Amino acid sequence: DGNAVPKGTPEDILEAGRRFYHKLSPRTAEFFDFMMENELMDVLSRKGKAAGGYCTELPDFESPFIFANFNGTQGDVEVITHEAGHAFAAYTTRHMFPTDNRQPTLESCEIHSMTMEFFGWASADDFFGEGADKFCYKHLADAIEFIPYGAMVDHFQHSVYEHPEYTPEDRINEWKRLTALYMPWIDLDGSPFYGEGRAWQRQTHIYERPFYYIDYAVSRVGALEYYGKMQEDLEGAWKDYYALCSQGGSKGYHELLRIGNLSDPFKEGTIYNVLKKLNLI
Repeated sequence: DGNAVPKGTPEDILEAGRRFYHKLSPRTAEFFDFMMENELMDVLSRKGKAAGGYCTELPDFESPFIFANFNGTQGDVEVITHEAGHAFAAYTTRHMFPTDNRQPTLESCEIHSMTMEFFGWASADDFFGEGADKFCYKHLADAIEFIPYGAMVDHFQHSVYEHPEYTPEDRINEWKRLTALYMPWIDLDGSPFYGEGRAWQRQTHIYERPFYYIDYAVSRVGALEYYGKMQEDLEGAWKDYYALCSQGGSKGYHELLRIGNLSDPFKEGTIYNVLKKLNLI
């Protein structure tokens, strides 16, 4: 019967976000109050505003900043958790010196954001009312399906960079081939746009940030592992997550995994074990 829809106005969503972060921990309560009091979130849509959503930093003010466009979908809540996960990590390390150590590389940064999405389940009723279960189901399904999709985007980029002679038709055919390999459940005949293998054209990362997308897939494994820990020990999961965020980029990726008590997604069996623990395979 359709996707879950957030309750109330955009202002109501922000207020629900405030309650969520106050409930999660004293540190996140302090963080979200700081963001609200200093007007560090531009999330309401308006005419002429640029599209998209992201978190950036204002170094001179040692402050994160969130930009987004609320549109009345569950994506509004995901902004309050995903982008605010980035912002919370930046807030946690904003006084770290040297400044280059404040932010890790992207495959670690996205663990911050995607894990915060799962912490947000604790307030799903507040955000969605009767649609809370529907939201959680779709969120988890999307998280799992994203891993092969993210790998497919990366594979596609390797193909087109390794074959600069590809014609537009070659690129389209390569996308169709990879879709059948990575996401065989997709009905390519259901839409001319997708059936013709043109779906890669809507993925702006391919144009703007080559080879970034695999970081999302790698990080999703860590976020799902934290989600599993939340089911057993929410306080322990938060402790591990905060330990990861507090290190910023002062350590390398594999050392950050150790500090955050996470498995190495590049080791054979990790993805299987994470999903098996969630009773998903």
